[in-house]
Amino acid sequence: MSGAENTEEGESLSERLGFAETIIEFGPLHPGVRHVMTSVGGSASFLVELDDDRITGLEVEIGLAHRGFEKQVESGDWAAALPYVSRLGLASGVLAETAYCLAVESLAGLALPDRAIWLRMLVGELARVSDHWSRLGATMAAIGLQEGARVAATGETRAARALAGATGVGPLEGYVKVGGVSRGLADEFAQGWPTMAVRLMDELEHFERVAVSNPTCVRRLRDVAPLGVEEALAWGVTGPALRAAGSSMDLRRDHPYLAYGALEFDVPIGENGDGLDRLLVIVEEIRQSLRMVDQCHRLLVSLGPGRVLSEAAGPGEVALARGEVVASVESSTGELAFLLSSDGTSRLRRARCRAPSFFHAQAMPVMLRGARLDDLLPTAALLHLISAEHDR
Repeated sequence: MSGAENTEEGESLSERLGFAETIIEFGPLHPGVRHVMTSVGGSASFLVELDDDRITGLEVEIGLAHRGFEKQVESGDWAAALPYVSRLGLASGVLAETAYCLAVESLAGLALPDRAIWLRMLVGELARVSDHWSRLGATMAAIGLQEGARVAATGETRAARALAGATGVGPLEGYVKVGGVSRGLADEFAQGWPTMAVRLMDELEHFERVAVSNPTCVRRLRDVAPLGVEEALAWGVTGPALRAAGSSMDLRRDHPYLAYGALEFDVPIGENGDGLDRLLVIVEEIRQSLRMVDQCHRLLVSLGPGRVLSEAAGPGEVALARGEVVASVESSTGELAFLLSSDGTSRLRRARCRAPSFFHAQAMPVMLRGARLDDLLPTAALLHLISAEHDR
């Protein structure tokens, strides 16, 4: 119960004791914020109004970089935008690249080689696994469960190595290209994935034992920052946070892009939309992503080497049709979409990015009203507020 609910007259505890409500700012240099938010860019800050230790008001400052991403994209041609797009997702930049390239390919009328389609799904799901492990590690750090944070860090490292092995490049070096991808499946990854998959699954089961089943984890996250389906949709919340609220909405299944319609996977959903449900959904999504990577791996091995980039692709060769197009993907955080407008030249006339972190940041004040101060950082970690996404 909040302090306001402890008095018959509706006074807050601060008013009853004759104190002004406390206002605290947690900036990106605050040790707690830095510890939890570093993995997602760390430029967010929080202005918190408190009655005792209960949150009565919250303002989320979405960033300090002010990069003006969309105007940067509009200032050059479609090829010049890709390095900026890669940085929207940090570890999962390939998912942002996929959304952007799908939009450009639609304007250009480009058909993808089969191998490129399956490679995009394989690396996209590996990126999702890496991002989800990062989210779990930040959450464990926020609630002080060090063993859970250690296991999550090991899982994230294994997933990042698998992703690097599959792409052959770093997370921000532009694996996804307009018309396909930069390289085929490496022999080392093709042969080593079964072993990597077993190790990643072992880490997930280890995390479930030391964290998910831990009474401290359950106590710290149950009934924290609940969000119902209607509220989530009203605030534009998507991805794991929406599914934790009880909705089964997932673009990979509901509006399949690439070849997701050919994959077998389950969509985990929660019941209460609280912190514990968000954690459980993320854990199960790691399991389902590994299942999808297995399917993509088997098909790519059966296809063998071949073309992974459209013959018509390449800077200076792709002509964009006049018009406007929207392409959406299910990123690790939620629905990530690009609206691109072309005047028929190689230069984009307008670009608009639907960044899920931006909407999740807006929902936090509603979710956390009446919550305790120490619920702030676990909620931010589970929502995965990626700074490069929501900064405007």
